[in-house]
Amino acid sequence: MLAEVMIARMISSLFLLMAASCQTSYDDGVKAPLSEATQMQSRGEFLAEALCSGCHAIADGEVSPNPEAPTFVEISDRDGLTRETLGDFLHDSYNFPGQMNLEVSDEDADAIAAYILTLRSADD
Repeated sequence: MLAEVMIARMISSLFLLMAASCQTSYDDGVKAPLSEATQMQSRGEFLAEALCSGCHAIADGEVSPNPEAPTFVEISDRDGLTRETLGDFLHDSYNFPGQMNLEVSDEDADAIAAYILTLRSADD
């Protein structure tokens, strides 16, 4: 059952990534490409689904599959958190094998961090 849920999540994330790579249209019918930041956030969401969702709740309103893993919303609301500090942590996360055994490129770490920060509460 868990494998089926993870496969369904990965497929839905793939569709999100594909949709994010498309152009958006304005009311006047003029097409404009997604901003670089939006593309990075979409890529980060896809990577988070593929790499992180086995332990963490990666979307608002979800519960982490691993009770010891904070949700991405909880992470995003931490004091002093920036894309740079979060990206650095994610890049070095392979140093924490008891918690996470994940090795990502700087670019992927930055994309995941960009996505996590989109979950920040409005009052922060």
